[in-house]
Amino acid sequence: MPVDLTRRRLLGALAVASLPLPLTAQTDFPSKPIRIVVPFPAGGSLDNLARVLAAKMSDSLGQSVVVDPRPGGATVIGTQNVQKSPADGYSLLLMANGFLLTPMLMQKAPWDAFKDFAPVSLLARVNQVLVAHPSFEPRSVRELVTAAKAAPGTINFASFGNGTSSHLGVELFKKEAGIDMTHVPYKGVAPALQDLLGGQVKLFLTNFPEVLPHIQSGKLRALAVADDKRLPQLPDVPTFAEQGFPAFLVYSWYGCVAPAGTPEAVTRKLHAAFAQALAAPDTVDRLTKQGMVILNAPGEELRRFMQAEQARYAEPVRLSGAKID
Repeated sequence: MPVDLTRRRLLGALAVASLPLPLTAQTDFPSKPIRIVVPFPAGGSLDNLARVLAAKMSDSLGQSVVVDPRPGGATVIGTQNVQKSPADGYSLLLMANGFLLTPMLMQKAPWDAFKDFAPVSLLARVNQVLVAHPSFEPRSVRELVTAAKAAPGTINFASFGNGTSSHLGVELFKKEAGIDMTHVPYKGVAPALQDLLGGQVKLFLTNFPEVLPHIQSGKLRALAVADDKRLPQLPDVPTFAEQGFPAFLVYSWYGCVAPAGTPEAVTRKLHAAFAQALAAPDTVDRLTKQGMVILNAPGEELRRFMQAEQARYAEPVRLSGAKID
């Protein structure tokens, strides 16, 4: 499924938002607060998205919707917390690419994305950008490749976790470019960004909303955009394709799932609340200014999207050789 937001989808989302929440949903749901688990530390794009949506959903559902950050274990801690929760719609997981990648990278998969969870909503995506500390001498991807070939393994790069798109993206780039760099994994965007700003690591492939202010202030330097076109917010930063790597495309996508067995009436009511929140003009304005592309699709479409993404990642995961212990 294409990840770009189409006119038809936007009109459909607006239509959903204009309707009352489904009458088919259980009339007593929700009767208590709803918990949205984010398996990453506070401060990242997913955490920000969760907080924006939770506030809107609290109003539309008539119950508190609270964000519950549970980072750690390559998202295993937060994900399994929801996996083991009652299938009643009161515990939800906001997840990203790692929801599919983590089971593919572990010897014993901690969950099955399709059997252990019920899809609720496909929410949004953000593009990624390769940024460097100002002290890093290479000023382009080509210069980076030259430097890495001259001194294999001496250049380090941060990621927001083993097996995340931030990690695998660079692993794929390393293989494509024929270079060796040292991976330094962190438990989320915020701690990785802190060390990048401090100069402890030199490179970071990450969601561009988190680093945009630092690029604009000169605290970080952007080397390349991991998309097929330049970003409006960074018109002077070339893509990887423009610098000789046309196959390099990395983004983070976000969705919501519930424990398997959650009644369909409940998941549909939850999606309607997400759709209403995402289509609100102030939400659209706030998220797009932060660099998010709003997708706003129901659970059935999330399932199809995840199936396509799983197939897309299978070969890159194998080629990367990346593992999570």
